[in-house]
Amino acid sequence: MAGFSVISPRYPEQAPLLAAQEQVDAVIIGHSIDPFVRKSIIRDLRRICPGCVICFVYVAPETKGESLADASLDVTKGPEALIRLLQERLPRKTKAS
Repeated sequence: MAGFSVISPRYPEQAPLLAAQEQVDAVIIGHSIDPFVRKSIIRDLRRICPGCVICFVYVAPETKGESLADASLDVTKGPEALIRLLQERLPRKTKAS
């Protein structure tokens, strides 16, 4: 509905490999991933697709933002908040005439 395509790796550690194989504009990474693993994944993503937006989603107040991510969002704000965040962070794509 918002015009985004979503792909998801079977395991979080596969995200950098998937990003290398696909054209990825944004990656959403959740708080359920171990913080050490999450930081490693984000570092790999930065190396593989430096232009992609990395958004960390979490549930407050248990978790706070992720310092390595471009943006952090409390998922209790709903999917509309995530869509707005992505629309703000991603460059506008225009169709060629």
